[in-house]
Amino acid sequence: MILRLASRLLWREARSGELTLILLALLLAVTSTTAIALFSSRLGLAMEARSNQMLGADLRLQSTTPIDDVWQTDAARLGLKTARTLTFPSVVLHGDDMTLAAIKAVDAGYPLRSVLRISAQNDETSLAAAAPITHGPAAGEVWVEPRLLALLNAQPGDPVEVGTLTLRITGVVVEESDRGGNFYSLSPRLMMNWDDAQASGLTSMGGRLNWRLLVAGDAAALSEWRSLRELDANQRFESLEDGNQAVARTLDRARRYLGIAALLAVVLASVAVAISARRYASRHFDISALMRTFGLSRQQVLRIYTTQLALLALLATTLGLLLAAMVQAILLQALAGLIPETLPEAALSAWWLGASSGVLTLFGFALPYLLPLSRVTPLRVLRRDLEPVPLSGWLISALALAALTLLLWAFTQDPWLSVGLMLGGSVLVLLMLAALHGLIRLARQWLARRELPLALRFAWQHISRNSRQSAGQILAFALTAMVMLVIASLRSDLLADWQASLPEKAPNVFALGIQDDERDAFRQSLQAAGLQHEKLYPMVPGRLLSINGESVQTLKVADDPAINRDLALTSDAELPASNRVVDGDWADIVGGQGQVSVEVRLARRLGIRMGDELTFSAGGQTFSAVVSSLRQVDWGAMTPNFYMMFSADVLAQVPAAYLTSFYVPGGQQATLTQLIRDYPGITLLDMQAVIGQIQGVLQQVTLAVELILLFVLAAALLVMLASLVAGLPERLREGAIIRTLGGSRALLRRAQTSELMLIGALAALLALSGAEAVCAGLYMGLLDIPYHSLGWVWLWLPPLAAVLLAVPGLLLMRRTVQVAPLTVLRSLVD
Repeated sequence: MILRLASRLLWREARSGELTLILLALLLAVTSTTAIALFSSRLGLAMEARSNQMLGADLRLQSTTPIDDVWQTDAARLGLKTARTLTFPSVVLHGDDMTLAAIKAVDAGYPLRSVLRISAQNDETSLAAAAPITHGPAAGEVWVEPRLLALLNAQPGDPVEVGTLTLRITGVVVEESDRGGNFYSLSPRLMMNWDDAQASGLTSMGGRLNWRLLVAGDAAALSEWRSLRELDANQRFESLEDGNQAVARTLDRARRYLGIAALLAVVLASVAVAISARRYASRHFDISALMRTFGLSRQQVLRIYTTQLALLALLATTLGLLLAAMVQAILLQALAGLIPETLPEAALSAWWLGASSGVLTLFGFALPYLLPLSRVTPLRVLRRDLEPVPLSGWLISALALAALTLLLWAFTQDPWLSVGLMLGGSVLVLLMLAALHGLIRLARQWLARRELPLALRFAWQHISRNSRQSAGQILAFALTAMVMLVIASLRSDLLADWQASLPEKAPNVFALGIQDDERDAFRQSLQAAGLQHEKLYPMVPGRLLSINGESVQTLKVADDPAINRDLALTSDAELPASNRVVDGDWADIVGGQGQVSVEVRLARRLGIRMGDELTFSAGGQTFSAVVSSLRQVDWGAMTPNFYMMFSADVLAQVPAAYLTSFYVPGGQQATLTQLIRDYPGITLLDMQAVIGQIQGVLQQVTLAVELILLFVLAAALLVMLASLVAGLPERLREGAIIRTLGGSRALLRRAQTSELMLIGALAALLALSGAEAVCAGLYMGLLDIPYHSLGWVWLWLPPLAAVLLAVPGLLLMRRTVQVAPLTVLRSLVD
């Protein structure tokens, strides 16, 4: 019976328009949250796919000795795909020419996640038109990079000698997305067949070989495979963060931004539902009283309204999911020319997230206002002034905060972020509310002593007479404007930070192994070719031996990658532009002796502190230095960076080569080729493909930012609409009274305009204050980017907000001057 009665009442109220606003609020809430979840999922999967191309797999196992076949067997049993690679340096010969190359042997499973583009010819047209392929070189064939052809004076089709084998060049490597490696030891690439590598006699070089097992497949299976066996001392798992810190940093910030934008849109949608539900409840006191008069118990009335909520949630969720899919398809179609590739389908969890968000929003923000309907006394049929005792404000706030926290947790998948943002947001709202009450009180005292125009006096009296209700409305508008400010500011500053870390002419070639006697000549060659270059840094490969006299091999950090390989050591009096001292004084490096500055994250991993003594081995010598500063390094900058930087005296007696980077414009491949031939001993590492991949990721992230803004804007408009409509009944009554007492329509219009403009200006000032606080916290605590004040926004936003609120507000309130006062007054009596 309850279900039938609830359904009939719901249908009657839907036909009469009673549910229009709350249904619209909930529908837009479900649509926006679902669309955000879908886009976040699809773009996240796309960015993950792009990043996995750079890793070559979903996960890979690296070892300095052959990897036991049991790892591959386990992977196959779990349904995972695998591929093997082996990299090592070796001399390659072609006729009388010879050079050191970075050999890469691949088996039949390669490439797994990588993008591999091979050209049959070495001219620019063929290189540009090279298409991706899905296999490695056949037995007896090799593929090489253009710079290796330049060093060997070879062309496709020529034979080369690799170990004991003579193999034929059949392709030119245009793109190898998992190139990776250490920037300080890379040589031109030569890719060969796995079986050829085993037969070449080169796989017995011990520690110079790097074996990798690339694995791809389901995340759960990967996690199980990873935990099946213990790693040997010379083995480690590698993820994207290990392979490319620039992309990892960009992806991390992108995910955080999408999470922030999603949860702010959820906040706005929830506020709109709460405002609509409060209005709906106030208009149903009479109906609830009639139900009680006809014999229904409190429990039955409560069950009717909760059933209506459930039916409403089902309807809004179904329509919202359909609308989200349609909106997504329309936007993707409209932006097809901007999207670099087809986005993967969203995960099923994104649909469940959108559906659950509607239910949580409705029951967390609407139910607290509908619960008092079951406590309406039957006497209200006779006495309209009797209203049920509302739930405690604290209880309503607790229910809303609990629902919102669950929603944020579902969106961000980060409980600490969700709880922290909710606590911080709650404190901020309370501070804004207190400031608003204080501002209204001060303004009331100040204006009481001044003569104001009649329209302005009416407007101010309406705001100050019921300061609690006015404060709630102003706060709703302020939160809306604050969210828009935060999202817009984040968008601009985040993209600006990404572009600053990878400017238009960022260095795209690294020059390694420059000897002291060719340093000046190489610098002059770069200048003659018109190539801008970074500073030439001395670079010494060295290994950390001990910390405060205790061998690192006996410490807990013995398995850290920095312990089991050479680090790039350097000395320079000038702090690199991409470095920032976070502890200590750089002056100790400039003027001191026996000093070292350590990259701060490495220091934290190894437990290194200020004043510790570090001992190194480099160039056949052992030496020590005292830690005098810690540096934060921007590894995303395409410039030389170092873990360790010493005072000049420490490395004075150690032989060093030099390192720099420079920018080669597109179409100047011949210049790079000439440099390779002029300086065969210098390794020139072309990073243009890597930069292209990073820019592709940034393009996807930028698109995600723009799309998310649309949904936040829709949620913001919803809050404004709900707030204005919720106050219409009161404004109709006030308009009728003013006109009955002789006020004209023009006076009423001027009063309403003044009131809306005052509310808009006050809301804008509160929003600016809140946005400054929120942005400062997010920038410095979550996104790690420099914070800049909103500046000129303080001047133009208040008048703009006043106008933007007044225009739609007057359109919605036009009934207050069109409906006859007698009609309104009769409805009050009835």
